[in-house]
Amino acid sequence: MSIIERCDRALRVAEKAGITVAGIFMFAIMLVVVIDVVMRYFFNAPLSWSFELISLYLMVGLFFFSLSDALAHHAHVAVDILHLYMPRRMRHGAELIGYVLATPVFAAIFYMSVITTWESYGGNDVLAGHIAWPTWLAQICVPIGVGVLVLRMALRAAGHAVSFASGRDAIELPAVSGADDGV
Repeated sequence: MSIIERCDRALRVAEKAGITVAGIFMFAIMLVVVIDVVMRYFFNAPLSWSFELISLYLMVGLFFFSLSDALAHHAHVAVDILHLYMPRRMRHGAELIGYVLATPVFAAIFYMSVITTWESYGGNDVLAGHIAWPTWLAQICVPIGVGVLVLRMALRAAGHAVSFASGRDAIELPAVSGADDGV
């Protein structure tokens, strides 16, 4: 088993945990919305905190905890017009360039989100309103989710570099739209 495969297995464990938490958040969103609708229309007593909980915490966690898993399954939007006309090695090179350029950008997002979350936690920042929601609880989803995404992107960059250099697939290529054989 190669180092890339071992790193991929470890990342898949982290991504599985993230997507599980995202699923729990999705269920919580549905549950809160149903309870809020029932309370609003049958008892004329809506939940005053439901919008903040959903928009500030659950949706943020749902999005960021599912980022890396979506990348692992090639579920992000991709422009693959030229990939139909490229040999496999050149496709690995194109993927390598994309990941080499994108990884530092997301690493910077990770770094800044860690700083922002830490400052929010240290300053006991809360949102003004009916409930004093701590902001760091929502912000911590960003460095966790983006951190795993950066690791996935770095692994993809390394895998495509090995594939490009060796001419053999060390990492799979994403499927190309409109290709009959799924390559």
